[in-house]
Amino acid sequence: MDITVVSSRVEALKEALQGTLAQRIPEDVSFCYYSDIKSLDEKGLCAEIALGAPDVLAPLLEHMPNLRWLQSTWAGVTPFFEVPRRDYVLTGVKDIFGASMSEYALGWVLAIERSVLAHANARQWNFRIDRGLSELRVGVAGVGSIGTAVAAAFSDFVKEVRGLNSNGRLVEGCSACFATVNRQEFAQALDVLIMILPDTPATDGLVDAHMLGKLAPGAIVINVGRANALDLPAALNALGSGQLRALVLDVLDKEPLADDDPLWSTAGVYITSHTAAPTPMESIAGVFLDNLQRYRKGEALDGVIDFERGY
Repeated sequence: MDITVVSSRVEALKEALQGTLAQRIPEDVSFCYYSDIKSLDEKGLCAEIALGAPDVLAPLLEHMPNLRWLQSTWAGVTPFFEVPRRDYVLTGVKDIFGASMSEYALGWVLAIERSVLAHANARQWNFRIDRGLSELRVGVAGVGSIGTAVAAAFSDFVKEVRGLNSNGRLVEGCSACFATVNRQEFAQALDVLIMILPDTPATDGLVDAHMLGKLAPGAIVINVGRANALDLPAALNALGSGQLRALVLDVLDKEPLADDDPLWSTAGVYITSHTAAPTPMESIAGVFLDNLQRYRKGEALDGVIDFERGY
């Protein structure tokens, strides 16, 4: 069985699969590694299974007639939805980004609420007393596997954690959860809004001026999900009016952001260049091998993406 691997980080994937994980690979399985589309040959295009990054694999879908299963190395799979083909199983990477996303979100809330950056750059004594996290109401918009981990990480530190999902189902770490249609109630008086929403038509502009206006004055908004879910002009207006204290953006509509973009110098905006969830390729390769075992046994795969829902 030949498996095509295409990624700009293909060497890291190869090292993981041929290193500590090699003993988990069946003897009749072989991998063909490609760093980009241009290097792909006929053998790679004829594979039944593919592993790799959406940005390089999506353009190949129409040229891989034998493809039956594709494992994405990203949590987000938006590029695949831009291609009409649907006659294959698409799986995403889940349950491995929760820790890194929690570190990122908690670190930024601490940095801003406890004035870590301001104190670090101070050149004179400052008698100001910062508010503690125990007084904060935190909302996590998008409590899937990653969002649930983030909610749980905050639950021991803050006054309240609310979750937002499609149907309002309660998840661990949240004192209450709200359905998307009740997002205004979810947002009411939140001190921190953490966005971990997928890129789907249903999430386009979900966090808009109305929802931002429901937050507590001086709130913090952190977007580590997908850029489409945040009405950025509305968020910048809220920042300018003082409704928001800080806007932390790990994701943007166009990446990388141009060096001369005014966002870099906008007061209160912190841009982190899509670095919120660094993940070792060994973890991603392990997820793939777990699914490969299920695939060969004819079992249901983990992390299957619903083309209709978009995640």
